[in-house]
Formats: sequence, structure tokens, C-alpha cells
Amino acid sequence: MGDNWIILLFIAAGILFTVMSWYAAEKRRKALAEFAHANGFEFKSAPGDIHEKYEAFSPFGSGRNRRSANLIHGQRGEIRWEMFDYRYTTGSGKNKTSHRVGVVVAKVPLMLPRLRIRPEHIFDKLAAAVGFDDIDFESAEFSRKYHVKGDDRKTAYDLIHPQMIEYLLSKPAHDWQIGGSVILFQKSGHFSTAEMTDSMALISGFVERIPEYVRQDMGMRPAV
Repeated sequence: MGDNWIILLFIAAGILFTVMSWYAAEKRRKALAEFAHANGFEFKSAPGDIHEKYEAFSPFGSGRNRRSANLIHGQRGEIRWEMFDYRYTTGSGKNKTSHRVGVVVAKVPLMLPRLRIRPEHIFDKLAAAVGFDDIDFESAEFSRKYHVKGDDRKTAYDLIHPQMIEYLLSKPAHDWQIGGSVILFQKSGHFSTAEMTDSMALISGFVERIPEYVRQDMGMRPAV
């Protein structure tokens, strides 16, 4: 009898967890739909494989069972926005891990260089000590705060000019992935609507500070 009660308890706990997870997911979908409507955007709870467009960026293209959900998308000014939840699986058996990622994508009317600007950490300093250095800037504070990697140092310096450095230093550190018409943020878990608003403002400020001569060099083109 005791074993039966334990089994029933586990079953009840599993059912409760499933119901609570479903309720939380529905609550989030409703909040995202309201956020999209308030901002003049569209919302799709099942956007298909939208993540496949971004396999050149991390963490896309890794793992298996890749799924996207809760897409918010729309145009504001010169930027087209796509914000969604993403998940994928790595490992197997006892080492199987499910990863959930929040994504904010800005598509801009430019062809930007491949560049990653992310917070500096201790392993970057160790790598630099043995010759694997990143792109350094005149601002020592910026170089301490951010690890910058790119295909072309000149275009990196053109894009991250002194005023841009000042702007980035005045804001919370983010992991910027840039390439072609895409500026992408991603974080473990998901973005709240408040974080989406902040991310949009941060990226918009970045785009506004791209100098005109850089825009001309990088070629204006419609965001798609």
C-alpha cells in the first residue's frame, strides 16, 4: 500500500507540473500577443522554423530538436524586428540537456561586417596571454568591458567609433552578434516584454549612431 501511495504521489506531482507549465505558457503567450498589438507588431505562437534563417549565428545550427515559438515581428522606422523563443537539445541519456533561448533580431538596411561584441571574461584574458587576442580600441575601459572579434579590423573601427564606444559604455553589457543585415541578441531563458523594449531601444540607438559615410560604404538596402 505504501508503494502505491508513492507512485500515486509521483503521478499527481507530474500532472500538477504539466498543468502549471501549460498555464504559465498560456499566460506568457497572452502577454506577448498584447505586447505585439500595443507596439503595432504581429504575433505568431507557432512561427515554424524561423530560426533556420540565423544558423550563421550562435546558438543556431547546434543540437537537435530545434523549435521556435512566440514570434513577435514588425517594422519600426528603418528596422524590421523579429523576437522569439527558441529551444534545442544537446547530449543524450543522462547527459541530455534542453536549452531555452530568448532571441531579439533587428534587420537593418545595411550590409554590416561580421562582428561579435560580447562581455569580456577571464578566459579571454588567458587566451590573450598566449596570443589569441581580440580587437582592441583606444578606450581601455571599453577593451576591458568587451571582447570584440571580427573579420575586418578597419570596418570594426569604422563602426565602433568613439561616440559609439561612449554609447555602449553607458549601457548594460550585451552579447552583440552582427553580420549582413542582422543585429542579434540572445540570452538563456527568454526575454520579458520589458527586456524586449530595452533591447529594441539599445539596438535602435546603435543603428542611429552609425555614421553616414559608414552607411554609404556598407550599402543601403531594404530590410527583409
